[in-house]
Amino acid sequence: MLPGLWAAELASVACLRRLCSVMAGGTARLAAAEGEAGHEPGTGWPGPQPPAPLSFEHTRPFLHAWFEREAEQREVARDELHRLSGWSYLSTAEFRSLVADAVHRLNPPIRDGAFVYELGIGAGAVLKTISSLHRIRPAGCDFSPKAIQRASEIFPAHAAAFRVGDIALPLSSKGGCAARAGAYSHVLSFGSLAMYLTHSEMAVALRNVAKLASAGGSVAVTHFIEADGEPKGTIVAPISRQRLRQLASAAGLTNISFHPMKYQGDRFMMTARGPRVDKSGWAGGPSPHTLPPRPTR
Repeated sequence: MLPGLWAAELASVACLRRLCSVMAGGTARLAAAEGEAGHEPGTGWPGPQPPAPLSFEHTRPFLHAWFEREAEQREVARDELHRLSGWSYLSTAEFRSLVADAVHRLNPPIRDGAFVYELGIGAGAVLKTISSLHRIRPAGCDFSPKAIQRASEIFPAHAAAFRVGDIALPLSSKGGCAARAGAYSHVLSFGSLAMYLTHSEMAVALRNVAKLASAGGSVAVTHFIEADGEPKGTIVAPISRQRLRQLASAAGLTNISFHPMKYQGDRFMMTARGPRVDKSGWAGGPSPHTLPPRPTR
């Protein structure tokens, strides 16, 4: 769960960086870091927990400040970009292994030349890792302008494909990710969708995932956790696999399945396929053949 308005404490650089270090760790390392930092055990946050999860809207100022500050750390090498998005508890080798294992579960798999989109790109750590495995055409969005700037520096040839946008808003709305629907053979969200959104916000973000994916394209969304799972860390809203399947199906995704994750305790990931295409070429949503006829004058 996310904290209440601890403005004085959470505004400090030291606290922001401390929270980054415990953001998504394995159970043992997360517990140790929490104890050292004086956090409420099992929460990843200082002080008492709020009575209910807060929405991305409530936590946006804190998260925005957090990721803006992290993206400014120029001393971080390009092969350690994961440290700028809260994965600093993992070594470079462990992070690469975590990403490679998740990507390996995509069906269809990523091939050289594929268009790959990530919602919540951060500084580009995940796409940078994937680009070391395949020659991809990366794209993505993030609500942190400085993170987008950093990702654009990592992929200068594709800088125009990275945009500031809120994954919890519809693609075409003001402030949304404004990406081309159906243009990506692979769509990912590595932590952002699952960790920082409420269920209603997840529903919007999953619709974005389905719209971005090409017909039959592959999807991977990581770092969900059920209510009785550990470690919760900074996850806003635990969700059951059954409820997540309902949201993903309602968004138009197909072939939904769930998988464990390396180094992540009880956290799990979801893979899926993009919307089916019927004989008319219609992808996702109600088929035009099932819509009521237009009224005639």
